[in-house]
Amino acid sequence: MIVSFSRVIYSLIFVIGINLYSDQVLALELKGAAIYQELGKDYYIASLYVTDSSQDALVLLADDKAQKMIIKVIAKRWSARKWKAQWQNNIAINNVVDADPKLAASIVSFTEFPLSSLRAGDELIIDYVPNIGTRIYFNSHPVVNTKNIKLYSYLLNTWLGKFSPNRIFRDSIAGLTVPKTELLIRADDVVSKDRIAEVSTWFVNKEEKIEEKNKARRQQELLVAAELSKKKNNELNKNKALVKKQSEQEAKQRRFILAQQKQDEALKRKQKKKSDAKNQQKLANKQKKKKQQDDLAMQAYYQKLYLWQLQSKINESVVYPPWAKQFSQQGPVELTFSTDRSTSLLNLVNKTPATSKILVQEVERRLSLALETITRPALLQGNSWSFSIHYLFSPAIKELAPLAKPKKP
Repeated sequence: MIVSFSRVIYSLIFVIGINLYSDQVLALELKGAAIYQELGKDYYIASLYVTDSSQDALVLLADDKAQKMIIKVIAKRWSARKWKAQWQNNIAINNVVDADPKLAASIVSFTEFPLSSLRAGDELIIDYVPNIGTRIYFNSHPVVNTKNIKLYSYLLNTWLGKFSPNRIFRDSIAGLTVPKTELLIRADDVVSKDRIAEVSTWFVNKEEKIEEKNKARRQQELLVAAELSKKKNNELNKNKALVKKQSEQEAKQRRFILAQQKQDEALKRKQKKKSDAKNQQKLANKQKKKKQQDDLAMQAYYQKLYLWQLQSKINESVVYPPWAKQFSQQGPVELTFSTDRSTSLLNLVNKTPATSKILVQEVERRLSLALETITRPALLQGNSWSFSIHYLFSPAIKELAPLAKPKKP
């Protein structure tokens, strides 16, 4: 790929910028280091550098002192989707929502920059330098450049905030425990030149992206046109064969129908002799079956009524989480579950894993409250029942329309 002139200029500016504040960065001291884990899986080595390791990092930041967070990936594969979900969730639970659009844009750039999975050996550097601001680099490529100190503060709170991964991780980052030498050696591994070059395509300029997209679109259009032409010819040949086959089948069908009519007439005469004796039995069976169907219909109605009560309660009580709005998170939530006569929540399954965990958790909480407060129809039989509830999060929806109440059979 030919590197654009604008990208060369950007790289020169990046190098000059590094030299301007390198003296401040080199003076930093290691505050602490720890391995970030989630659900038993090691994702990265976290290292924090400050101007004075004897002081609290948050206090130093409040005093506008330089700091640096380093993330050394050790997971074999860290998908872009998982990266986005983990960081957005950690930022949301450790910080207060801020309406600053530039801060929101910087957070989105940080959480959505990977175009594919991160791999072991990848490195992120999050620098805060007074009078310059926050700089974030991935394998030496610039990701975010902002003068806003809040971005660095928000990211640092994911390590040192109230809901950081765990107490051991927080104490290690805060320097209350001495990091192991082996951990520091792993964290100091250099990113390979091949990997730096491989991810450079994530950061091509807009013109190159548009050109690549247009080229791919043109190629796709040619493929589609060729496929449509081939498909049209195949359809013509199939139609000719189909017309011939249908004509033969229609003639065969007419002969079959004539023979069948004669056979049916003979069978009807024979069956009529037996029908009078069976009519009484059929009537009794029909009445019995109708009663069973009526009973089943009533039970189905009571179950639908119970579901209507639960869904209506959820629709009334769900609150759009502020952080979900901040991240423009939206989409459907579908939960399947069972409940018993004690109104316990059983066998809960999230059928929409692609929807934000923040939104799913809100619906789960409202479901539990609905089971506690809604009285089950007294005539509903059985010991347990299975249901499926839905909720759609969308900024465009101000208020959900009331659900139609099930009609009694």
